[in-house]
Amino acid sequence: MDGEHTVRKEISGSLAEIGTLLDIGIALSAEKEHDRVLEMIVTEARRVTGADAGTLYLCEESQLTFKIVQNETLKVFLGGQGEPVVNFPPVPMRLENVSAYAAMNAECVNISDVYEAKEFDFSGPKRYDNMTGYRTKSMLVVPLKNHESEVIAVLQLINATDEKGEIIPFAPELEKVVSCLASQAAISLTNRGLLDSIRQLFHSFVEVMATAIDAQTPYNAHHTRRVALLAEELGNAINKTDRGILAEVSFNEERLEQLVMSAWLHDIGKIATPLSVMNKATRLGDLRELVLLRMDYIAALLKQEYLEKKMVSIDRGDANDDDIEAWWRETWGVWESSQQLILYADNPSNRITDEMIAELRKIQRIEYIDREGKRQPWLTAAEVEALCVIKGTLTNSERIQMEEHVQVTKRMLEKLPFPRKLEDVPIWASMHHEHLDGKGYPLGLAGNSIPVEARILALVDVFDALTASDRPYKKAMSVDEALRILGFMVKDGKLDGALLQIFQEQKVWEKVHP
Repeated sequence: MDGEHTVRKEISGSLAEIGTLLDIGIALSAEKEHDRVLEMIVTEARRVTGADAGTLYLCEESQLTFKIVQNETLKVFLGGQGEPVVNFPPVPMRLENVSAYAAMNAECVNISDVYEAKEFDFSGPKRYDNMTGYRTKSMLVVPLKNHESEVIAVLQLINATDEKGEIIPFAPELEKVVSCLASQAAISLTNRGLLDSIRQLFHSFVEVMATAIDAQTPYNAHHTRRVALLAEELGNAINKTDRGILAEVSFNEERLEQLVMSAWLHDIGKIATPLSVMNKATRLGDLRELVLLRMDYIAALLKQEYLEKKMVSIDRGDANDDDIEAWWRETWGVWESSQQLILYADNPSNRITDEMIAELRKIQRIEYIDREGKRQPWLTAAEVEALCVIKGTLTNSERIQMEEHVQVTKRMLEKLPFPRKLEDVPIWASMHHEHLDGKGYPLGLAGNSIPVEARILALVDVFDALTASDRPYKKAMSVDEALRILGFMVKDGKLDGALLQIFQEQKVWEKVHP
């Protein structure tokens, strides 16, 4: 019976040990913070082995770097969630250093008493003991190997203790236990590193795409970056708010990450917008050169006609050609005033009045004879439509083309396999032109049906457009002017007044526009 009892006790102990390792593995896999994972490795290894102290090194280039230092007796807990590890020089990769030896040979080292060991140079621990009064004795050094058997870290445990608190050597069977723990820890670290790399790659890809869109036009070069920065800072500002209807709104790390990524991608659909629309700096845009060449051609025809009339008059011997000169003054005056009006109307910073529109339509009715003998208008209907644009540079059809970018944004982003914590990015990014009064686009959403994130993007998008100095069709507004315009848009039911209040009170733009 005693033998059976002993076997059952050993089995029970083994199962408990396995259960402990499984629990540690689950905890390591669940932890998201890299520094916390490192701290857990040392803490749990010390708990399993009864070690008084422990150190974790990471293999970085040709040396081992201290990341976690724990010593229960000295009450030292550095790295992880505590104070950073400082004044600990890295360990060179030399075989006389026990931690380096474990890393270079990928094997455990178990030493009963470092003061009696001759295989390694323990001058470092001995100096530490002299300074602190501590006594380093037993030591277990375990390499952490990833799935490719590459050593990525080294765990060093010091002074195993028994139930009475006496320092004892690390039991040989603990080597397997700690090695198992080290393997789980290495896998967790490697997976975390891979996830971080994938996440960084994804974020970099997003920024590259956004930069490529902005690079299509010199008039929009930094818009996306500024909108992303403004959105992030406004999210942080909301977190600091303790009053008003947004006091209960909170942006944790994941929600803020989604907001910023939505900002980076909000104009990605402009990849399908024609450059002639994207880059339209004047009302005529690409038509400007054609119109000016035509006006020069018409001027040449008028001068030719004037000279021909003069020649006919001279041949006839007419002494009085006042009628010709009067015709010329009137005709040339019409051309000059037409040319001046076209140039004035083409500049988007100039205001178009009803009188100007009427004059432009008169010019459209004036005709000339082209080289093929056909009658043609001085201005086409499309050119008059462009010159009569009241606000900005885009005609109605061009504005529709531009507005379609949000639909393209949504369709493009819906094809990307966003992870679950970023699943709202396509929705928020495609809503940055929705207005609270329901008159925005593309869905015409109103009020609370528009997420806070989309309202943030709408506000900062307009603010940057107003204050941007890289738009040739308008001068940059001052911050005060821009805020005044935003205030009018709030009164008109376009933008969120609570967001604008936070934006103004915390001067969010100062964190982005120094």
